Amino acid sequence: MRAPSIILTSFLVATAACTGRADLGQPRERPEASSLEDVLVLGTQDGTVIVGSSSGAVLSSGEGQVAAPDGSRLYSTSRDAGSTVLEARDSASGDVLSTTKLHGRLDVRAASLSGRAVALMQPLPVGVDPTYALPRTHTTIVVADPTGEATTRRYHLKGNFEPEAFSVDDTRLFLIQYLPAEAPSSYRVTFLRLLNGRVDPVFGRFKTPPERMPGIRLAQVFDPTSEQLYTLYTNRAAEHFHDGWADDSYGDREVSFVHVLNLRQGWAYCAGLPRSLWGLPAKAQAMAPSPDGRLLYIVDSMRGLIAEMDTRSMEITRSERIDLGSFEHGRTSARMSTDGNTMYVGVGGSAVSRIDIDTLEVLERWPLPGDVTGLAMSDDGARLYAALGDGVAIVDTGTGDALTTLSFGGVESILHVATP
Repeated sequence: MRAPSIILTSFLVATAACTGRADLGQPRERPEASSLEDVLVLGTQDGTVIVGSSSGAVLSSGEGQVAAPDGSRLYSTSRDAGSTVLEARDSASGDVLSTTKLHGRLDVRAASLSGRAVALMQPLPVGVDPTYALPRTHTTIVVADPTGEATTRRYHLKGNFEPEAFSVDDTRLFLIQYLPAEAPSSYRVTFLRLLNGRVDPVFGRFKTPPERMPGIRLAQVFDPTSEQLYTLYTNRAAEHFHDGWADDSYGDREVSFVHVLNLRQGWAYCAGLPRSLWGLPAKAQAMAPSPDGRLLYIVDSMRGLIAEMDTRSMEITRSERIDLGSFEHGRTSARMSTDGNTMYVGVGGSAVSRIDIDTLEVLERWPLPGDVTGLAMSDDGARLYAALGDGVAIVDTGTGDALTTLSFGGVESILHVATP
């Protein structure tokens, strides 16, 4: 979400048997290209880069590109004499799919799953963090078809809004509304009816009325199986919070919760998290949905805790203390295996932990030649990709051995992996 950010926490360490694997600083001979045919979409300090994993060849690069929720397309804008050129690219090939010209200066804020709708607004001032709200009393949102086939629509809304995501059928654009408009201190989820421009509140999963919530966004992940968008937030416990998870008795401690937005059915829900997952640095937490969409795992590396949430009941079904190593800096990353039996966690340091989902115990710890800033998986689950500051390490998930490394400066995350 594009609202305020979030935080999670954990308990301290429990012991687990860990064995090291081949150091990725000493990669083996590069395997045949046929075994590494994935295409990676990398988020770097200089923008988005699409590379082939077998050759390391750059297929495309650009600044300010926004990915569709499933990562299948990338959208970017450029200026042309008072107009904006909207460009769509295929993530798997880097090929340009379409370009269309729009009136005014615009940047992409959100893209639909279908590829038929993109939400744009005026560019943010240089240096402004997009996860924090700017004060404004009116908002103009442009919704365009990247192919140029459908008519571009402009919506002039009273209030302070930010696009969040499109509904699966492209009839609604979910918005974060900041309140008060001129001095934002809380938010609520609304949606824009694209047919008539009407803004309505998003009700809860159980038809409960919407609430205003203070919060700062920490992390966000889209699960294509459940078609749900999960956003990890933190807020101040002294302020009102859903279902009594927070009250004045907690003093100034930060409360953490997961905001769930269903893009097909159109409901939203704030799933409260236990006190053991409150507070601490934002980069110490990460989320990973299971392949079948029924579970969401929340990892806190600083306190050494993994919590499992049932995405139907929205309740925490279990949590375990776990030794994830020492978190001192960097960022925590988590990724599920394609069969749902294993989770991989990178903890702001030079290692990835392989965790058994049945027991939530660390099975192995694989050393890496740099701090992990993101993890991704190949479609067949055979290769784990780890973003490092100066490149990407490729690991065989069956053995933990290094296959090779790709060198790229300033890699911050892996946005998408595709097999053409």
